[in-house]
Amino acid sequence: MEKLNLTNARIVFPEKGALKEKDVRIESGTIVEIADRSNLASGGSTIDLDGHYLAPGFIDLQVNGAGGVDFLTCQSDDLERASEFLLTHGTTSFLGTIITQPPEAMNAAVTKLSGANMKNLLGIHIEGPFLSKLARGTHNASHVLEPDLETFKTITGDKEEDIRLFTFAPELKKAKDLLGWIQSIGALPSVGHSKASYDTVNEFLDLGVSSFTHLFNGMENFHHRNPGPVGAALNSGSFVGIIADGQHLHPATVELVKNAKDSERVYLVTDAIAAAGMDEGRYVLGDQPIIVNDRLARLDNGTIAGSTLTLEKAARNYMKFTGVSLVDAVKAVTVNPAKLLGMEDEIGTMDLGSRADFVVFDRKLEVRTVIIDGEIVYDGES
Repeated sequence: MEKLNLTNARIVFPEKGALKEKDVRIESGTIVEIADRSNLASGGSTIDLDGHYLAPGFIDLQVNGAGGVDFLTCQSDDLERASEFLLTHGTTSFLGTIITQPPEAMNAAVTKLSGANMKNLLGIHIEGPFLSKLARGTHNASHVLEPDLETFKTITGDKEEDIRLFTFAPELKKAKDLLGWIQSIGALPSVGHSKASYDTVNEFLDLGVSSFTHLFNGMENFHHRNPGPVGAALNSGSFVGIIADGQHLHPATVELVKNAKDSERVYLVTDAIAAAGMDEGRYVLGDQPIIVNDRLARLDNGTIAGSTLTLEKAARNYMKFTGVSLVDAVKAVTVNPAKLLGMEDEIGTMDLGSRADFVVFDRKLEVRTVIIDGEIVYDGES
């Protein structure tokens, strides 16, 4: 579909903090015009959105799997199933996340994702194995390692250009070397699963770290005499990822993060596992069994293990927990993660020249239609 007009829409402009009734014209997968209907160029197909909201496609920077598919252990043929599930919930871009496993197994998963044919796969997020064993969360302790260049190279292999985000603990020996390795392949370093001191984290912020992975979870608890990673995150200009499912963080904690970071530096993630979109029961996350009960995923020892959250639900929860506007909730799943990745000129914004990745949703933030590169890839109305 080379030319497409989307009319009668309430457009969310997250980069401008605005909501306007406008029409959009797409050509060759790119936004070429935003105007009143009477001024929109003619030609091409037209879809009347019946007053629904139109926003940039949602971006999830931490997804371990979905729809019964675990990115570490699944077959390549199963990946499309996870992709389609995420699309139905408005996620037009995501980072397939690989958690701590033996380095060879992590590389196999990286290679599998890198070669996958998924419309909405943006790249890869490596979470581990260079983490704190004391704050490892669901990561298998037997696979958590100290930084080592050969191990790093084994994990990344020849797919360095596909790795966008790399979570690590800055208190580890050779963590500064690791930071350099991460930056050398063009990936963004993110602090996570860490018990580092406030001063140590600030030192790494000065060296170029700009993100925190699922803030509070898998981190040294905040203390008024030992602020730790959480205090450093909230006191800095960094981006922070949070899991807004009401289980990983108390709603008041989500509100605290929003108040500290304003609406410009918070990005919502799902940290979804294979159980997302599936019935309750037993699943796997890497090589560990997971039990899902009442939508909460846990290891047998009770440790929370990812989530069954979807991104539009996270946005709804963010509004409910904090009282932010619809525009600010959309900002946390669009332009903010795009800015972290340095991709706001391509995705996450509703601007001329941006990629035509859109989500159409109703007043309840229920997804109706999803568009990628100007092509309808999900139509909940049909």
